[in-house]
Amino acid sequence: MCVRYDGVEVEETYCDALTRPEPTHEFCAGRECQPRWETSQWSECSRTCGEGYQYRIVRCWKMLAPGFDSSVYDDMCESAGLTRPMERKSCKNKVCGPQWELSEWSECSARCGGQGTMRREVRCSVEPKLCNQSTKPVNEKECLGPPCDRHWAASDWGPCSGLCGEGRMNRLVTCRNVEGKLISESQCNPNTKPLAIYPCGDKNCPAHWVEQEWDHCNATCGRGVKMRTVLCVGLENGLYKEYPERRCEAFRKPETQAPCFQRPCSTWFSTSWSQCSKTCGTGLRFREVKCYQGEALGQGCESTSKPEARQSCQLQPCPTDAPDEDCDDKATANCVLVLKVKLCSHWYYRKACCRSCMGKTP
Repeated sequence: MCVRYDGVEVEETYCDALTRPEPTHEFCAGRECQPRWETSQWSECSRTCGEGYQYRIVRCWKMLAPGFDSSVYDDMCESAGLTRPMERKSCKNKVCGPQWELSEWSECSARCGGQGTMRREVRCSVEPKLCNQSTKPVNEKECLGPPCDRHWAASDWGPCSGLCGEGRMNRLVTCRNVEGKLISESQCNPNTKPLAIYPCGDKNCPAHWVEQEWDHCNATCGRGVKMRTVLCVGLENGLYKEYPERRCEAFRKPETQAPCFQRPCSTWFSTSWSQCSKTCGTGLRFREVKCYQGEALGQGCESTSKPEARQSCQLQPCPTDAPDEDCDDKATANCVLVLKVKLCSHWYYRKACCRSCMGKTP
């Protein structure tokens, strides 16, 4: 600047322009900017009735360079001792009225290539008469059986366990698909299942009873019955041979069925999905999932088969915000750098460098 003899700044014309020193700039560093937590707005309540939840996004932000603010790893805020704002809080709307609760669909009853039915249980969350019968979901629907690429596969025979009459050879018989993957035995034709147990012990062995392995219990829970095949068989010149049952009548025939008990009957039931938490873009929808043992709430359901209670949803893309004609760049933002590294797509920089990101000269 041009100053008078007494130190007062005057017009530059009073000073000789040829003797004017070059202006100098010195960089200085302030203290490092501390990170901070930033939160989005709370979502709408996850349920339109009863108790639900509201969610928001919590991110750690830090000024990395003058005018260059960015989201960073959460550890930065945590190591700075900053308490993380909560991301979920409960919310309550009016009490839910009676609603239908549904179990999962059963497996299709059809064997490969055929047609069958799938079933599910439908119950009212309160007394049955209080639920609207006209909106009751169906509890049965038609279905097609799996493709006919299933087949029985048998392992090699194991060693003989004893002498003729008592000796047995075992092998593993499984149901597999065309890729060789193990699948449920119900998907293979039971009439063509190879025997898993053979008689052994001598080259010639007279007719005697040989029982096969027990089938699975016919109930998936509670009390049921299990069955097994018992055959009158023997060996002739080392070859397996089946005989009429009268040839074995001298011996007591082993039982062909027996009672069985699986874990207590507990079933997952779920209500219908709530509305999406957002009217545009990606949101969340929710439903209640309960475990019932008979008519009462229970704890015996398998956690691995629990239906999901939360699911992402998207109704339609959100419209792009209309440009704000009066927007301006913040003085603290390094908008030249923002344009250079193409950060205008980020909401924070689009707002801080509004005019620059609109393609106008600041």
